[in-house]
Amino acid sequence: MRTSNQSTYSAGSHVMEYGDKNVKPEKLYLYQGFDPANANLTENARRLSKQMGVINQRDADLLFLWHMGLVPRDVVCFQYERLEEGSNKKKEILSEITEMMMHRAHLDSSIELIGNLIFGSDVAPSVLKTVRPSGQALVDDWVCLKTVIQAFELHCGSLTQYGMKYMRAFANICNEGVSKDEMEEACGNVCGSYNSAKWSPFIHGYSA
Repeated sequence: MRTSNQSTYSAGSHVMEYGDKNVKPEKLYLYQGFDPANANLTENARRLSKQMGVINQRDADLLFLWHMGLVPRDVVCFQYERLEEGSNKKKEILSEITEMMMHRAHLDSSIELIGNLIFGSDVAPSVLKTVRPSGQALVDDWVCLKTVIQAFELHCGSLTQYGMKYMRAFANICNEGVSKDEMEEACGNVCGSYNSAKWSPFIHGYSA
């Protein structure tokens, strides 16, 4: 089940249902009290006049940096764009955002190059993006999936929330019968010179 903003299905989120579903057909406003000012409003009049703002879940950490300013929770938060130009806080935030964007670009290019090394540049894109039929498991060997992800993160740095979008690519690597040694070699060749100290899985933990 998915929610959909204005029934466009261009954005939304997965939803789980729990508890007694008998109340599902009922309207939410029945449980929100009564406001005489709204007595004559129709359901359509209660709907939002414009679409809700949405953001890709992979960008949530960037949005936090931009709006929250890397300050403690008990301190008043300032938006990045409202901070004084040239201030240390603004420079700190910009540096953090820049580092994060550079690591994202590194993840994108590394996955692509590793795929090219293993499968060849002609077929790698289609192999990594293969979607299995409905009802079939994402991966045949879950131990393999954990192994290839850890091999990648050891050489190339933490996937972070952003890199989780490549989970299907790692699963397809396993489904193609790629061995641990082949994955280790490919990751080492692609990311051997990458200084991933800040993004080390020993700091962030492994994603699998």
